[in-house]
Amino acid sequence: MKLKEKLEHLMAVYNLCPRASLSQNFLIDARCVSRLIEEIGLEEKDIVLEIGAGTGILTSHLLQKAGRVFAVEIDESLCKVMRDELKGKSNLKILCGDITKLALDSLFLEEDSVKVVGNLPYHIASRIILELVRKKWWELMVFTIQREVADKLLSCPGKKTRGALSVIVSYYTDVKKVMDIPPQAFYPAPRVTSTVVKIEAKKKKLVAEDEKFFLDVVKASFTARRKTLLNCLSRGLSLSREVARDILIKSKVPEKKRAEELEVEDFIRISNVLLRKKGRGKIAHQSD
Repeated sequence: MKLKEKLEHLMAVYNLCPRASLSQNFLIDARCVSRLIEEIGLEEKDIVLEIGAGTGILTSHLLQKAGRVFAVEIDESLCKVMRDELKGKSNLKILCGDITKLALDSLFLEEDSVKVVGNLPYHIASRIILELVRKKWWELMVFTIQREVADKLLSCPGKKTRGALSVIVSYYTDVKKVMDIPPQAFYPAPRVTSTVVKIEAKKKKLVAEDEKFFLDVVKASFTARRKTLLNCLSRGLSLSREVARDILIKSKVPEKKRAEELEVEDFIRISNVLLRKKGRGKIAHQSD
């Protein structure tokens, strides 16, 4: 039975209808499913976290090769489908709930090596990725996301699509485009093209002295995309222009640069210099 026919059968049996509010677009292209499995590179010892498991079509393939699969699905009606259709699978744990609210750190240990896969809901894809890249327990992630989000993840310095998401994700990981998936590969067909990306944790990275502060600096730098970095830092971190200018000089970053032009290393230097200055109590704020 073809995937579309199987999906239509399940929809009819369980009286289901795709919910646009949950970005429910189900993958029905068998070749794409095979490619996803190939990119994940499953072994019997692997632990897999699947986000947006839907009716369990991809889940059934994961179960054949992985040692354990945690399938997350927010829609209770689809969780019921999986419970019925995949019953008896001892290596499956169905987590019915919102991925953004699940306590994933209670499921996995830092020394675990979890492979994460999923067709991420378009409206919260960036939020999910930003949360996951900071976790210590994952090995690689293979996601199907809106091409617009993928373009941001893959953006190099100088591109207009580069933003805080691009910089933060590239600080922690290396991202590779796997393939584009046309709308007709899904049911119902979305209005946009999707892209599969493979995300792997950096084996070696330049580390900011305070990662939380580094993230604050990156976000502040992109608060007003048409403004120069000097203006963004001054405004976003409530610094006087004199202090912001001094920080950029010491970081060897021209004040008229815009945030999208900078390398990750530039943001690290800026945050480290500013952190040391804060530590010495020599920060002058705009209201001073």
